[in-house]
Amino acid sequence: MDGTRATGGVRAKSGGPVRTTVACAALACLVLTGASCSPAQPSSGGSGAPERTGPQRVNDPLATGAKRAYPCASLTDAQAVAAGSPPGTEHRALHDANGAACLWEPEASAEGAKITVSWPSDTPGLDALYGLRDEQAYFEETVVQGYPAVFANQNDWRDRHCVLYVGVSDDAVFYTAADTFGEDGLPDPCDTARKAAESVVDNLRQN
Repeated sequence: MDGTRATGGVRAKSGGPVRTTVACAALACLVLTGASCSPAQPSSGGSGAPERTGPQRVNDPLATGAKRAYPCASLTDAQAVAAGSPPGTEHRALHDANGAACLWEPEASAEGAKITVSWPSDTPGLDALYGLRDEQAYFEETVVQGYPAVFANQNDWRDRHCVLYVGVSDDAVFYTAADTFGEDGLPDPCDTARKAAESVVDNLRQN
């Protein structure tokens, strides 16, 4: 391991690691509906219906121990290419202050997305992210393969960088981050993050 840090991760306003909230551990980073990064529409509940302030509960939790221990097993090289990385992209494990992570980074001359999959060690679930929603530049809820998910970040760089958190149990979250560096003709970073996350969930289900 070369000490490289994973891209992505929600940060508090101070720019440092996410702060611990009451009854919630801190969370490291992003929600897209479809392929366009447009905010999710509020539900059309009846008059006076309370606004939901936390994530949906996970009805079908997935076992995550193996992928947390070996994050590069979360996504295959072929799945990273299918999500938006250029052909031939290989993975490497990362050191990350927030937990175990794996990076798929194209060669310097190749056009395509850089993808990170991370299992933040300080994240018991999506609750911590919801506790920080007012500190994010955007906060968009969605669902990935039936699991609650959120796109959120302190900075709105969705034209070139997008991070998607997915809760696969009430106490386990992973995120996929995609960087496309804002160059023309490259895949949409939020679409890439979603496709990568869908593949991670598929792999967890196979276990």
